[in-house]
Amino acid sequence: ARARCKMTATISPGDIVEEDDLLSDLDAPHIQSWLRSIDAILLLGGGVPLSPSEPPLYVQRRCDVVANIMDKLDTTHQHQLPSVVCLSAGTAHVPQYITPHNGLPLWESTASAAYLMRHAEHPVPEGRVFAETASYDTISNAFFARTTFTDITGWRRILVVTNEFHVRRSKAIFDWIFRVPPSGVVGAAAAATKTTTTTTSYDYEL
Repeated sequence: ARARCKMTATISPGDIVEEDDLLSDLDAPHIQSWLRSIDAILLLGGGVPLSPSEPPLYVQRRCDVVANIMDKLDTTHQHQLPSVVCLSAGTAHVPQYITPHNGLPLWESTASAAYLMRHAEHPVPEGRVFAETASYDTISNAFFARTTFTDITGWRRILVVTNEFHVRRSKAIFDWIFRVPPSGVVGAAAAATKTTTTTTSYDYEL
C-alpha cells in the first residue's frame, strides 16, 4: 500500500503527497495558494552524477517535479518564487564524480542545480537556485539545510522533494532535525517556542 494525501482544500504540515496527485492539480486555486506560501523547496540529492549537469535519473525525476512547480508559480516578479536548495555534496560510500577539466570533485547538488537551470522544458531562474555542499547522507542533508540555510534566512515553510522509495526515511529525519529548538532556547522557553520555531516540512512521493 502507498501512503497518500489526497489533494483536498487543506494540506497539513508533514503530509506526504504523491507526484501524480500534485501535478494533476497544480492549477487548482487552493494548491496555488498553498505553493505560494512556501518559503523554500529542499531538493534531496543522492548518487554520483552522470555529468556536470546530469544527476542520476531518479534525482532527475525529483528535479523535474521542482521545475514543474516553479514553472506554475512563475511570475514577472521572481522574488515571489520560493528558493530551491539542492542538497548533498556526495555519497559517503561511493567515489565522487571527478570533473575532467580540473580534476576536482563535482558536488551532487551542483549537478542538480545545473539540471534545474538548464531544464529542457521549465528552466528555473538562476537567482532562485542554491547548492548545499557539506552533506554526505540524508541526516546531514537535513542538518546542513537547517544550519546553513533555513535558520539563517528565516524560512519556515519548507517543501521537501524526494522519491517514493526514500520518502519515509526522509520524513523521519527532517521531522527529527527540524523539531529541535534554536540554540540558546532552554527549559520552559524551549517548550513554549517549539511549535513556532519548527520548520513546516512537506514531503513528496515522486
